[in-house]
Amino acid sequence: MKNNKSPAYVSGQRIGLMLLCAFLAIVFVVMLFLTITVQDLLNPITINGNGTSIDDDYHTGPFIDPDAQFTAPTIDATDPRVTAPTLPSNPNLAVEGVVNILLIGDDRRPGEPRQRSDSMILCSFNKNSNSLTMISFLRDTYVSIPGYRYDKLNAAYAQKNGLALLNQTLASNFGVHVDANIMIDFEGFRAVVDMLGGVDIELTQKEANYLNKNNGWSLRAGMQHLDGAKALAYSRIRKIDMDAMRAQRQRKVLTAIMNNYKNRNAYEMVTLASQILKAGYIKTDMTASELSGYILTLFPMLATANVNNQQIPAAGTYEDMSVGSLGDCKVIDFDINRKILQNILGSD
Repeated sequence: MKNNKSPAYVSGQRIGLMLLCAFLAIVFVVMLFLTITVQDLLNPITINGNGTSIDDDYHTGPFIDPDAQFTAPTIDATDPRVTAPTLPSNPNLAVEGVVNILLIGDDRRPGEPRQRSDSMILCSFNKNSNSLTMISFLRDTYVSIPGYRYDKLNAAYAQKNGLALLNQTLASNFGVHVDANIMIDFEGFRAVVDMLGGVDIELTQKEANYLNKNNGWSLRAGMQHLDGAKALAYSRIRKIDMDAMRAQRQRKVLTAIMNNYKNRNAYEMVTLASQILKAGYIKTDMTASELSGYILTLFPMLATANVNNQQIPAAGTYEDMSVGSLGDCKVIDFDINRKILQNILGSD
């Protein structure tokens, strides 16, 4: 059959094909550049990326806990209420469509080895319901630490293999699967808040008075703009009420940080993210590629997801008791708290 296509038509086809190839080549180069750039940004914060281990500097000596008190009624360590059976090891705790990322605040000062986990907030992203639930695990909760002993929950992170041990402790005591961990210490927390330009937090009169008395500030009740040092001090307030309120303050700061970040334009978001990642204040057990994947799938949820808050143990499900030499602990009803977590996480 005779080809009736004109030379001009064939030439146009070739030019179109050449332009398409050139466009695809440009897209490939841009994608390659972005991939290399992102990997370069993420490597400083990943344990696997920089070749170090979170367990290189675990605490080996006795802890001196300035908050340890003996004000609650004493309970014997063999009492059935404090020896609740742990859950069997279950490799199938993960739930389809749910990603659980544990944020860990390390109670570490410059020059110190890894300390106890001052705060533990599980950010549970539920893609099925487009919701984010921030679950604070109270640090004084009395739990069984696998392979060690009964102790406060925050002691697990300070042991050798503490990151994995903390995840195992949450799994065996509460049936919670942790997909990934992100760690930050005091210095990093202050710096990140300052990079964001501070956060807006509503203070009560009691909170303002406490912060002013201990730091010489002039804060007032109501909405206040806090820099990194003030936000950290606010997050650590405990003595004016209870640990549950302290955990609530930490979630308020975390929510304020997310609101501060997501209300910026795309250029500001990228610039800030680059600055924070390059500084290396944040550490994670995710590889750079895993972290990139989570950023792409979970970050868009922050703009539209319903945000919920929960603490474990839940209010009314525990007693403050002095257990042995540990001081005041939260002796909890495991069955009720496991059920609450099952409802949130959609686990069986």
